[in-house]
Amino acid sequence: MKHRKPNELHLRSHDLDHDHWDRRGFLRTLGMAGAGAISFGNSTLSVVESPLLSHAISDAYSDRILVLIRLKGGNDGLNTIVPLYDFDLYANKRPKIHIPQNNLYKLNDNFGIPNFMNSVVPMWNEGAMKVIHGVGYENQNLSHFKSSEIWATTTPDTEITSGWMGRYYEGKYMDYMNNPPEKPLAIQIGGGGNLIFDGDLTTYSFSVSSPERLKRVAENGTLYENIDNANNLHGQQVSFLREASNTTFRYASVINEAYENSKAFDSYTNDNFDLQLNLVSRFIKGGLGTKVYMVSLGGFDTHANQPERHEALMTRLTRAIQTFYKDLGDYGMAEKVLSMTFSEFGRRVAENGSSGTDHGSAAPIMLFGPALKGNGFIGQHPDLRALNKKGNMANSNDFRAVYASVLTNWLCADAVDVSNAISGPNPELLGLGLGCDEFSFSCDPILPLHMTDDPLLPLHAAVNADQGVILYLTINESADVEVNVFDVLGRKVGNTISSRLNSGKHNLSLIDAASQSFPSGQYFYKITTNGDKTYSKSFLVK
Repeated sequence: MKHRKPNELHLRSHDLDHDHWDRRGFLRTLGMAGAGAISFGNSTLSVVESPLLSHAISDAYSDRILVLIRLKGGNDGLNTIVPLYDFDLYANKRPKIHIPQNNLYKLNDNFGIPNFMNSVVPMWNEGAMKVIHGVGYENQNLSHFKSSEIWATTTPDTEITSGWMGRYYEGKYMDYMNNPPEKPLAIQIGGGGNLIFDGDLTTYSFSVSSPERLKRVAENGTLYENIDNANNLHGQQVSFLREASNTTFRYASVINEAYENSKAFDSYTNDNFDLQLNLVSRFIKGGLGTKVYMVSLGGFDTHANQPERHEALMTRLTRAIQTFYKDLGDYGMAEKVLSMTFSEFGRRVAENGSSGTDHGSAAPIMLFGPALKGNGFIGQHPDLRALNKKGNMANSNDFRAVYASVLTNWLCADAVDVSNAISGPNPELLGLGLGCDEFSFSCDPILPLHMTDDPLLPLHAAVNADQGVILYLTINESADVEVNVFDVLGRKVGNTISSRLNSGKHNLSLIDAASQSFPSGQYFYKITTNGDKTYSKSFLVK
């Protein structure tokens, strides 16, 4: 898929991003992005009548939740998932920093994990953990900043400054700027500067710089305590700014409500990463309704003293994950949550002279959650005998395939959503064992269809065909159905369908290729049933 070039006014400068806060970064840090409409000159752009899209039932995955766990700095995959089948070569490359065999837990005959990661062994044994081998991309960039950007945008193209989750939401909530949903679509903790949730003009996440700050919001329903400083001018100014921030921090009240509606779980520690997952759990248990979270654990740039540093990090990570799922499990909610680790790159196979490892390429991704319904390994482990000139492994799974698989098999995104999200050719899906089979449609088994929560109109999806764009839909009872097509400016285009439809499956022409010529791009359809309920969904004309 070819993405449109972003407005030049919103292009990022890589150098300035390091040194300064741009407007979007500032708003992201405060959690204020998406707070209002976007203006061009003296006019405000609004997509069709509000709240058409942001209040539409737009997600097929119901109560499924995705937790992204970012391991910042480049996690050493070889000391995370140790290749037992090639242990001698692995140990010879790392005489000082390899994990001895007697300090390993065997996941199977071929792979083991260090004993300091044993907190997740019960999850492996219960079928709630999987590993994707050798995740990366061709010609791996070894810069922290650039590689993190590529993982977020899914492309090395510097003109694309939107992230994969941002584009995913951009296609589903086209009037987000004017009519944001009542609850945050995504929550990002400690991910300042990351592009994952950025669209072309706004960010789709409620982003907070630290878990402590988010905890204050969760406990108080405000960003700041508004103390009385009226006795001096400076105090008055501070009070005004705090009041303005609290007002703009639009999701503080619903976050507070969810937090208060859930009970604390006393097994978490005071560790920063524990606090992040503790907050995520409170929001999930409290019924916040946010579908995607991102938490971060830093410190993985282990150029020196890796054994001690890596052990400490992985111990924190695995203990927190074990506690998180125990917490959710006690509430009967563990199966609703899938967690996924990722890092900007792995580490070099050979150790360096400082008992560490330098920047490398491919590394494993770990998946956690009972929804996996079985443990196992996905893909081939990179060949330690086939390294490049820098001594790095070749990736065996492209990271974009992981994203596409999670979107398709966990969030139940349709083909258009995935195409919006992932830059470049559509990648092959991995066998994660999740599946959204219940949403399949017999006339086109490849395409997962959009499902609403209304039994009258459970299935609908637009499909590009030789004859134009076809709307496939199923209704469970007879209804008066009207369908209209709009472009991104809210102008009515395409065919208008107005008919009494019987229960069952229907194929309706949205765009007739023989009589209508449409430029490639994004459109959306609006379905109205019995003059009352409406359903909307974006689609692409290719």
